[in-house]
Amino acid sequence: MILGMILLTTSLNLQAQTPGEGFEVTHYNINLWGFDFTDHTLQGEAFIDFTATANVNTFVLELKSLTVESVISTFSVGNSFVQEGDLLTITTEEALAAGQTGRLIIRYGGSTFSETWGGVEWWGDYVYNLGVGFDSQPHNLGKTWFPCVDNFTDKATYYLCVVVPNDKKAICGGTLVNTFDNGDGTTTWHWEISQEVATYHVSFAIGDYVEWSDIYNGIERDIPIEVYVKPNQIGSVPGTFVHIKEIASFYEENFGPYPFNRIGYVCTGKGCMEHIDNIAITGGIITGNTTQEEYLAHELSHMYFGNKTTCSTAGDMWLNEGFAQFCGLFYRVGVYGEDDFQQAMNAKINAISNWCKNESNWIPLNNMPLDMTYDGTAIYDRGAVIVNTLMNYMGRENFLTGLRHYLENYAYNAASSEQLRDALTEATGIDMNGFFDTYVFIGGMPHYAVDLVETTPNGSLFNAKIRLGYWHVGPSHVGMNNRVEVTFVGTGGQLETVMACWDGLEGEQVVTLDFEPVAVFADFYNRFLDAKFEKNLVTAEPATLKLNNYCELVVNNVNDSTMLRAESHYIAPDNDPEIPGLTLSTRRYWNIFRKDFGEADVDGRFTFSYSNSQDGDIIQTQNDSAVLLYRANVLDTWHTIPYTQEGNWKNGRFTVSNLPSGQYTIAAIDKSLLSVGETSDPLLKVYPNPTNGMITIETVCASSLQQEYRIANLMGQTLMTGRIACKDPKHCVSTIDVSNLPSGTYFIIVNGNTQRFIIQ
Repeated sequence: MILGMILLTTSLNLQAQTPGEGFEVTHYNINLWGFDFTDHTLQGEAFIDFTATANVNTFVLELKSLTVESVISTFSVGNSFVQEGDLLTITTEEALAAGQTGRLIIRYGGSTFSETWGGVEWWGDYVYNLGVGFDSQPHNLGKTWFPCVDNFTDKATYYLCVVVPNDKKAICGGTLVNTFDNGDGTTTWHWEISQEVATYHVSFAIGDYVEWSDIYNGIERDIPIEVYVKPNQIGSVPGTFVHIKEIASFYEENFGPYPFNRIGYVCTGKGCMEHIDNIAITGGIITGNTTQEEYLAHELSHMYFGNKTTCSTAGDMWLNEGFAQFCGLFYRVGVYGEDDFQQAMNAKINAISNWCKNESNWIPLNNMPLDMTYDGTAIYDRGAVIVNTLMNYMGRENFLTGLRHYLENYAYNAASSEQLRDALTEATGIDMNGFFDTYVFIGGMPHYAVDLVETTPNGSLFNAKIRLGYWHVGPSHVGMNNRVEVTFVGTGGQLETVMACWDGLEGEQVVTLDFEPVAVFADFYNRFLDAKFEKNLVTAEPATLKLNNYCELVVNNVNDSTMLRAESHYIAPDNDPEIPGLTLSTRRYWNIFRKDFGEADVDGRFTFSYSNSQDGDIIQTQNDSAVLLYRANVLDTWHTIPYTQEGNWKNGRFTVSNLPSGQYTIAAIDKSLLSVGETSDPLLKVYPNPTNGMITIETVCASSLQQEYRIANLMGQTLMTGRIACKDPKHCVSTIDVSNLPSGTYFIIVNGNTQRFIIQ
């Protein structure tokens, strides 16, 4: 009879194929007992209430490792079930029509599942769950302790009853309804989650816990603060959570009323995990001070980003973790001040810009592969930096208005990147398509450039015409709705910042200022993710501005103060001179600005290496001799500048004394094409190098007392020739006047051997 009914319902297309197909769970009543801390087993019973969304008599749920003992349905007399892997398929004799409700009662038990991080963890005399696993794909692990539809979108309310020995507590998400002494050495703990949440957000933690509690006076209600730790940790809780009320207040002020029942944390062997009202944290976070406070803030922000509104798929995990990672720094505005937040975020922006420049990392932020869902750089830190960019792109007030609309629009539901985009647009009127196309839906990152084209007086004011440019490091992409801050610098060090807006690769904008600008910069304060690494320094004493491992500015002396800005751009410099045998870097140039108030002596140091990702494409053999090129601005052409060089053809450093403002880049000369070969022969020496007009050559005359020399420029063109008269055939010293040659880099060739020298 049962077989006949199964065949009949299959023929009527009532057979479900995937978990949750044909029905929607509305409520779970989970009962747990029988915890064996030696064998790592438990017993459970789940009452699952649902509504049919189609005519259905086959219900597919997920349950991992645990074994089902029995299944009862409230709407059918006959039931059968099959467990295959993680799937539990229940077939009832009677079908439900769409819109009808029903209940399944499932008793189960056995050994629990855990992995490297995730599942049910037995921790000595403690046991707890972590709702996701980093190894499992998909990652959701609600299924490790109760049968469920284990995804991001099927949300329900919960009632939990957990029976434990009297010397232990059962801490779960939600509100504690009551505890009941069973009279047999056990106590039942009743918890209720009235909000609809995903299965991976529900939790339990059992052990000898001590509670630390407080009250946060929220904007709508008083919210309990409950922290459960081991007895030996209780003294460290107040110092660890000293700012928890300020953090909660900052979140409410910016994101809206706290969306759950209490601010709850529980100490576990592994963490951190953003369970509803019951955040799992490790003992290493409970330090007694604020050194690990970022983790508390990160996880608490998940109550908004991830728990109240959940990413609809694992591929959009940045909606959970990127926002939480951002909040793990953003909270510092409320606790420590704006400057503290900006300093912390700047470091992260520079790190992610450096990461994004590598081709292997050109991955879109959404549709992330499952094996990278919880990647700390690709999702967490990059997501945080892009959220910060989003805030500055929109303006903070618009950003927060849009986020509150998004969180309310998808409250206790799931959302995609596209739905976030549309919610922000709807709430603020700012077209967010361009931003999401550039930062979310395509890999790599944009590069913004701005040039001061001309300045014209306008009465007592000045009109500054700027040229704006867009490039994309990564897949081919043309940015639309481009927005970036541009900052003008005046002769007296004045700063004024405006938002520049344009479509496509190029644009122009005229800005009226009350001072005459001498320079303009895109993203002067480093608030956007773009393809450059940047730092600013104003100093009245000797100091070093170390941009990265490849560029540093050294202030040797200063009698007033000096303002420095250094930018490392991760794109090829434009205006390639196309000199035969000379190849400009394809991946970077530096933009240096200095404004001295008084007198200063500033040196610039630029490092190259054939082994790094920036220079390895142009410096590959000993024929590729590195040089440093300079131009004052984009209207200038690239040319050499006096410098001293250390190292060899593989690795070295250029030092420019008292360097001028402008752009610098590495280039390589293919000396084989120039008929100029590098030699390691120490008998050909040129000094002083650099020179102001006269050079001395030391060489060996070899077979002749008359040696010819020629001096060539970087293009290999011969500029001077002559003969050296050597009286001693073993040692020849001669002085040559090169004062008629302009400043730059040259080669002198004697008897087939070559040395390079610089005329200052």
